[in-house]
Order: sequence, then C-alpha cells, then structure tokens
Amino acid sequence: MRRLTAGSSEQVVWRARLVLGCLALIALCFQHAPGLVVPDRKLELTAGPGGFLSRAMHLWDPHTAFGQLQSDAYGYLLPMGPFHWLLDTLSVPDWIIQRLWWSLVLCVAFLGIWKLCNVLQYGVPWTRFAVGLLYALVPRAFGELPIEVWPMAMAPWVLLPLVSPRIRSGWWRASWSAVAFALIGGASPAGNAAVLVLAALWLVLRARVKLTLVWLGFVVAASIWWLVPLLMLIRYGAAPPGPRWLPVAGTVVALPLALAAAHYLPRLTTLSVSRGINRRVVPVLITSLAAAAALPVILMQPAGAFAAIPKHWERAAGWLDGQSAPGSVLVLSTSNEPLAALVKRPMAALTDDLWNRVDSGVGDQTLRQELTRDGVRYVVVRNDLPDATPALAIHESLADAGIGRVAYFGPAGETRLPYPSVEIYDVGATTPGRLIPRSRLVAVDGSADDVPAVVTALGGQGAAVLRADAGGKVDGLPLVETDSRDNDQEPSAVVLRNKQIGRSACLHLGARALCSPEQAENSAEPNGLSRAIRIPAAASYELRGTALAKDGETLEQLLTVPGAITATASSRAIAAPEGRPGAAVDRSTGTGWLAASDDPRPSLTLTLPTARDVHGLRFQADAYLNGSRPAAVTLHFDNSTPVNATVDASGYVRFPTRHTRTVKIDFTATEPLQDARTSPVGVSEVEVLGADELRKAVDPKRHVPAYCGNGPAVRVDGVPLRTQVAATMQQLLLRQPVSFSLCGSLEAVPLRSGQHQVEVQSNGGLVPIETTLAKAGLGDVKAQPIQGVDVWRSNPTELTVEVPGADEQSVLVVAQNYDEGWEAYDGSGLKLTPIRVGGWQQGWLLPAGQEQVVTARFMPDRTYRAALLLGLVALLSVLAVGVFFPKTGRSRRR
Repeated sequence: MRRLTAGSSEQVVWRARLVLGCLALIALCFQHAPGLVVPDRKLELTAGPGGFLSRAMHLWDPHTAFGQLQSDAYGYLLPMGPFHWLLDTLSVPDWIIQRLWWSLVLCVAFLGIWKLCNVLQYGVPWTRFAVGLLYALVPRAFGELPIEVWPMAMAPWVLLPLVSPRIRSGWWRASWSAVAFALIGGASPAGNAAVLVLAALWLVLRARVKLTLVWLGFVVAASIWWLVPLLMLIRYGAAPPGPRWLPVAGTVVALPLALAAAHYLPRLTTLSVSRGINRRVVPVLITSLAAAAALPVILMQPAGAFAAIPKHWERAAGWLDGQSAPGSVLVLSTSNEPLAALVKRPMAALTDDLWNRVDSGVGDQTLRQELTRDGVRYVVVRNDLPDATPALAIHESLADAGIGRVAYFGPAGETRLPYPSVEIYDVGATTPGRLIPRSRLVAVDGSADDVPAVVTALGGQGAAVLRADAGGKVDGLPLVETDSRDNDQEPSAVVLRNKQIGRSACLHLGARALCSPEQAENSAEPNGLSRAIRIPAAASYELRGTALAKDGETLEQLLTVPGAITATASSRAIAAPEGRPGAAVDRSTGTGWLAASDDPRPSLTLTLPTARDVHGLRFQADAYLNGSRPAAVTLHFDNSTPVNATVDASGYVRFPTRHTRTVKIDFTATEPLQDARTSPVGVSEVEVLGADELRKAVDPKRHVPAYCGNGPAVRVDGVPLRTQVAATMQQLLLRQPVSFSLCGSLEAVPLRSGQHQVEVQSNGGLVPIETTLAKAGLGDVKAQPIQGVDVWRSNPTELTVEVPGADEQSVLVVAQNYDEGWEAYDGSGLKLTPIRVGGWQQGWLLPAGQEQVVTARFMPDRTYRAALLLGLVALLSVLAVGVFFPKTGRSRRR
C-alpha cells in the first residue's frame, strides 16, 4: 500500500475524481425532493435561524412552552447555526440551504475517509474512493438525519491530525484534532463521545501518554462552549432529548469498518485474480454497492416535506405579533411548528388536562377560566394536518367555552368541514402574572393535572399548590385530596374526577349534529366514579358534582315528547341520542337516523299516538348525515299487505290514503353518494303526509323532571344517598356539563375516621365526571380577590413586576414554568422564597405590605453566558496553538 506522491500526475487525476465525487454527492442531495423542505430535528434552524441563535444565547427561553430551559439550542451555535444564518441573510431559499448543508455533511465524510486512508496508506486509490462514497451514503440510505450523521462525518478529521506523518509537534496534532472535534458542535453529546472512542484507542495503544493528556485537555477546552451548558441543563433538570442510538453506534463502528474495507479490498482483488476471476469484478461490485446505497436516497419520498412555510402561517404570526394585548399563544395541536419558528409572542404548552378537555368536545366557562389563569390570550387551531382529534371536537369545546374566532388564514384544511388552515381565537383579557392572597390558596394532594379540576370544583376563584411544593414554605393550607392517600391531615375537601371523559359520536356545529362512529372515544370511567378515601378524623362533607348526558335508553326517554310520533329501527349506527330513530321525526334536520353498516334489511317503524289517515311520506336527508338516500321502500300499514314504492327525486312516496297507526318502512334500495361511495341508508326527517303535525320537536328549554333522586346515584359505604340535578334538554342533547348536589333531609355526609368507599354512578341518563366532598364554607372566601399584575421583561432572563398592596401574605405568580434558578427580590432588596404554584407555575411568597416593585432574575444565565464566552476564548486558544506552534521533531509515523 502506498501514499499518492505530491504533485504527481496520478494525484492530479485523483483530485479531479474527488471533485467529481463531491459533485455527485451534491447532485444526489439536490435530487432528493427538489424544491421541498424536508422536516429535520430543528425547523427553527431553517425557518428562522436568526431568532433561533438569538434565543440560544440565553439559558432561559421565555418564548417556548410557558418558558423553559434551552433544550439543546446552544449545540447549534457552531457550525450549523452560523451556516444557516449566513445563507438566510443572503436570501437563499430554505430548501437550498438545507441541501447545501446535506451536501457539506456528505462531502466532509467522503473526503475525510479518503484523506485518512491516504495518510495511513490503507488500500489503493480506488478502494479509498469507493469506501469514502459508501461511508458518506450508507447513513442517508438508512434515513438518518444530517444532524445525526454529522459526528460520523467529522470522525475521520478528528483522527487525521493524530496520525499525520508530517513533521508536526504533539501540540499541533492535539490542537487540530480538538478543533475538528469542536466543529462537530454540541447538538448530539452522545455522538460526540462516540467520535472520541477511536482516537482515544489510537493514542492509548501507542502508549503516547503525554500526547494523550494534552489531547484530552485540548478536547475539553474546545468543548467548554457546549459542555458547560450541557452540565447546567442536567443540573437544573432539563437534559436535552435522548439520542437515537443507531447513528451513535454507527459513529463508533463505521470508521474502523471503513478503514478495514479500504485496507483489505485490494487483497480481495488479488485473491480473485488468483482464482481466475477478472480483476475488475471486485471494483464493479463495490461500485454497484455504492450505487445501491444511493438508490434509497433517490427513491425515498420524505413524509411531511413542503415547498416553503405557507404564507398563511407568516400572516398568522404577523397578526399575533401585531396585537398589543398581553398573553401567550396556545396551539391546539400535537405540533407547534411552524408557528413557533415565526412568532415573537411567547408560546404556551398544551398540557394533558387541556388536551383532554378540548379533545372531548365538551367545554364551558371553566375551560376559559383555566386558559386565563395560565396567561393564554390567543388559541390557534390548525386544520392543515390530519389529527387524531376531530377538528369538530376542538371547535365545539371552544364554542361552548365562549371563546370566539377573531382571525383566520389560508385555504380549507384537511378537516370534515372546510375550516381555514389556521384559525385564531381570543380567550379574552389575561395578565402574565397574578397576586394570590394566602386565603385563596389550597394544597392539593395529587398531580399538576389535578389542579385545574380542584380549582374549578371549589368555585374557580382560588388557586392551588401541590402539597409537596407547599411543605415548609406555606403550611396550614386547606388540604384537598384527589385520590386515596395515607396522611395525618384532615382533608378540607376530596375531589374525585374522571380524567378522560371520552367523546361522543355526535359533535355539533351550532344546532346541527355531525355524527360518525369513528368520532366516538371511550371514557375512562363510563359508568361513574368509585373511590376509596381515608379520613383521619370524623367530619361532615357537603356533596356536589358535575355530570354529562350518558348515551342510552334512559336518556332517550327523557327526550320523548308526549303526543308525538315515535320511531323504532332495526339497527342504528350512532349510539348518541342525535342518532336515535326518534331523531327522524323530531322536526330537526340537524339530527337523523343512520342504519348500521351490517344491517342487511334496514327498517324504520313510525308509531302515531292514534290511527290517522295518511297518504304519503317524504324523506329528507341532510348532506352531513353521511347516509345514502332512500330510492325504493316497502311499506307495511298495521301489518297489512306490503306495498312497494319508489322514492321520487324530491324524496316523496305517495300512496292511496290509509287509516293506520303504524307505518313500517323497509328500505330496499338507496341512491349512491355524490362521490360514489356506499353508505347505509340514512334519513334526517320523515314527514308523514296527513298527520305531520304529530311530528314534534324537542323543546330545548324544557327541564328534566325535577325531583330528589333524578341525579347520579351515590353510595357511601353501601348507604344510598340521593342527588338532584337541574338540566335542560339542550344541555343533554349538546352534552354540556350539568351540576348536581345532595338533596333530601341529609345536607351533608357524615364520615367517621378511617377508610370509606364512595361510589357515584350513572342514573337518570346522566353519568358523573366529577364529584366533590367539601366542608361547609370551603371556597366561599370573602378575603381580597386574586389580582392580575403586569410583568415586564428587559431581556429573556430578567423581569419586573409592579405588585399592588396586600393585607395578608400572598403569592406572586408569573405564568411561566417554575425553575429554582429564578431569584426574586422585593422593593427593599429582600430575597423572596420561591414556590411552585399549580404544579408548574413560578411563584414567590410575598409578605403583606404596600405597593412595591419586585425584580427577578434567572441566575444560572450568568454562568451560561460566561461559559459561552470562555468556550470561545478556549477554542480560539486551541486553534492558535495549531496555527502558530512551530514544527518540531523528526518525521515519524504516529
């Protein structure tokens, strides 16, 4: 094996071939989904590199998810971030910037293998060339992201200075290896560590102790700019996302395999010649293998690729940033992109509790109150991506909560109804901070997801801290339990809730029901609540709760109108009351009956209160019912001889006058849907000509029959208790929450000390979703109310709050995530005690006193920024050693 002679014609030829190899890799990158931006780990790096790098200069990011520690943004400060930022400032299209970065990754990997093999004299030029191409292409063939392949691409360059045969000192070798390592960046710490394995083995196996120590020192020095921030993230509990181990493992094993392949392939060629095989067979096979590695890159169609961020997202971001009202933006989707990369207004995080509420399609004012408490001003609904949650459910939840749409952008999205791609809803006035009097606080023995339900159950005018967060800081608060726990403190309330209330098969657009079996989502506790609770001392508790309409015969009997036509059917596709057979005769085209898909002979039977003369029927089918229109029917009148009839274009079936009380309709033929799909027969309304006045609508304002016992059935230790509910037909049909409470002679539930079994089960067409056992007077606080406060930020890590005067100890809360790194001082310079509020919000205890100004600062940011500066100085110093340290020693292979 030999090294190419400098200046030789052979070297010139192979350099030209290297250029062609790089051009081929570049062409391959640009051929992959040309004109489209392919989703990568960091869309912000492509869409808004300037803002992304600016936020990376601070450890605290107030822009994302209610404020949080940087994830791994600092790791992109070199070289990925500047690369993207420079090209973005030159107005290079996003997809071209992305392809240029891919091209750089592949070419660096390809040339690195070539140079390393040439220096080590492994193989011959053609094997070095072929192995270099394979080394660059194989990771992309397996679909690895360029950011994950980058450590592997730089691995040969980290080893190269250490094995260089030129007359260089150990200082030179260590410094340039460390500089190459620094150029990997800090986006993948595990990948970085994998790169060091082979270089460390090389030094250790050659017993170069002094060089090894110098090299390790330089590597650490060149890594300070990302290593210290990484340690700070771990220290403050926000370590970056875990790596994907396939590319990490590839970084460890790929380079040794590539070197071995380059070294032994010539021997394989020699062996093949000795066996009588043409010497070109092995090179052709290797070339074919490289071409095969490129095929997946050419043929693979990337999921989610887009030509550019749609203009409607840019307009939506501009609209949000143009509003002067304070408050954050919440995106009701599993993805905040691309808005997070475009908008300057702070973004909120979608909590599990909020997602469960909007996912159910059930909303009320408590949803709006929760968003207001969280400092959310605008809610963004994206309809441009298919999601597991129907867009109808989100829209119905917001409508029920009284949250109205104020702006929309883009064409119709991928939803059942033609909603615009992006919709913006205004929650209403909110403030980024609150001053909560101590008398308005309770301690919750549960999780952060339990807090909104507790606050709502206690009237919505207070606030809560988790018991674990209150301990030692603000003791003596009323305790609210959310589950069975052993404790020695007597609870002031016990809140039992169904954490996932499910979703009905029928969602609503105003008065219109849009039903589909696929929309239904099971409830976690469909029949009610059953809990074991422990009370350390005897006490009496008032009982109240919230319930929803429960699909079934009991509910549908409540909807029956006296003296009206009733209906039964052979089957039904929709279990919700809007899809009951009686919906076909309720004078509302917004509801209707749809037969089950497996019903071979669907039929609908109409029963009149008394026999009448009828002479025809008319079928109406709403387009949103998604059922096939009847085309032919067979009619049975009081079990007389069947009559076959055709349904005309207007939906009419006419026949000689019949005196009858029942009309059974067998649907024997249907019209295909407009898109030629087949669907079971469905009718929104059936008019009965001659007796149509007997088709009566359900009065939405009519109340459920009121009596003690019409609410959910309660049993405490086996003893039945009665509840009463006041609800209207509209609340039942629209599945809106209704309240129930204890009734009868018992005003409160007496509980002795010890464990108790509490069951609150469905009854009267209602299923409980929340039940509260509370001591009298809890939540009825007449003290100073919670006050909103304004928060100013001079930079991402400092804030100032003007706090009004308070007559009692209070908690100052800022609508951002809690972190122990935040320190606050009152107007006199006294350091305030931090406390986590609601399981996640940043708060400080504030003594009673007059109006004052509170200042807060995220203290670790100083260390973070100092580490970035120190890291820059250390990296430049390491680079200076490599540039200015003189040559020394004699030529020797290392």
